Amino acid sequence: MSNKKNILIIDDEIDICKLISGVLEDEGYKSLSVQNSDAALLEINKNNIDLIILDVWLEGSKLDGIELLQEVHKLYPKIPIVIISGHGNIDTAVTAIKIGAYDYLEKPFKTERLLHVIRRATETYELKKEITEIKNKSNFASEYTGISNHVIQLRHGIDKLGQTNSRILITGSIGVGKQLVSRLIHNKSNRSKNLFVEINAEHFNPSKMQEYLSINKIDQKTFFEDLNGGTLFINEISNMDMDAQRVLLSLINGKSDVVNDFRLISSTSKDLKSYIALGLFSEDLFNRISIDQLHIPSLSDRKEDIPILIEYFLEDAISLTEDSIAIFQSYSWPGNIKELKNVIDNIILRLNSDGNTIITPDYIPIEIKENNPNISNSEVLISYNMKEARDLFERNYIISQLARFNGNISKTADFIGMERTALHRKLKYLGIEK
Repeated sequence: MSNKKNILIIDDEIDICKLISGVLEDEGYKSLSVQNSDAALLEINKNNIDLIILDVWLEGSKLDGIELLQEVHKLYPKIPIVIISGHGNIDTAVTAIKIGAYDYLEKPFKTERLLHVIRRATETYELKKEITEIKNKSNFASEYTGISNHVIQLRHGIDKLGQTNSRILITGSIGVGKQLVSRLIHNKSNRSKNLFVEINAEHFNPSKMQEYLSINKIDQKTFFEDLNGGTLFINEISNMDMDAQRVLLSLINGKSDVVNDFRLISSTSKDLKSYIALGLFSEDLFNRISIDQLHIPSLSDRKEDIPILIEYFLEDAISLTEDSIAIFQSYSWPGNIKELKNVIDNIILRLNSDGNTIITPDYIPIEIKENNPNISNSEVLISYNMKEARDLFERNYIISQLARFNGNISKTADFIGMERTALHRKLKYLGIEK
């Protein structure tokens, strides 16, 4: 084997260790062997172990095999563990698999069977690792786009925080790219090969989290077991109710037998200190989640980046005129990058429909040309007929509500008092792409 796997054998019988070690080394594996739990934990901490073969009983050891399995799986969930026993029974096997063992072999076992299980275990765990890396690195930009001083400083902050392990609070208006920044920090950290998990704060269900955090709920541990070694991103943490905040604080304080090694990154578009003053947010939790803070500037504060962002969003064959760029740069963009992308996507649809490839001012929505996102200026409205003014108001109003509810159609429909299907029709009519 060109890529030798490092396998740790844990068995109180030295002869068994020598026998298994000889078989493994004949097949090109490297092996280490120990006879008790203390020595095992020391070796795992000291060496890069790819797989563990663990005896159930471990006579004379501080921890028996099942107890050691629990401890190792909690501390090192990415290492596959094969349990072996000379006194096997179904209950022991089931318990071992539930706790986290990859497979169970009863002594005496055939060499071919042992090697088959080892190959299958290492291949499975490597595939899981590859899938995790693909999930982490797909569907998002590799860098925060822009040339302004604001963006240069933001990139420095991302690089710096990527090298730390502190909890981070990311602040900024809706639509500035807080999730992207959190992913970039994760990808620049030593956790980048582990999972990046995003939870919207309003979906952080306290009762469900209590189940996940309970060691007795073996079949429900997958989420937090996978999170070990990774990053948890909580989006818009100001939306979290007080019960959920207490559960999260308990998780941060290490009161869980399931997850004990993760990095927390939170984001908010609100002033959390005002929420604390109103009794809506825990000051203790705020202090724990904001060891480091990173602010993302609004698009209106870095207008020199707008042409670069437009170019990034445009299809290759499409260009835009200088006066169109000037119009885009004069607009205040209350919805920030999300709003800009939405507008560009709608313009592209119109261009494709017309068979055109150049964005001229005629294709730019009137509210952007008039730099009037709230459409409350009577001097602007008076130039439109009733239908145009109503459509303009509805379009801007619905875009604002969609931004408020992070693009959630059902919540937007409920708030504005429309049926979900009716809202879909209205979006299509007004040319709004969710």
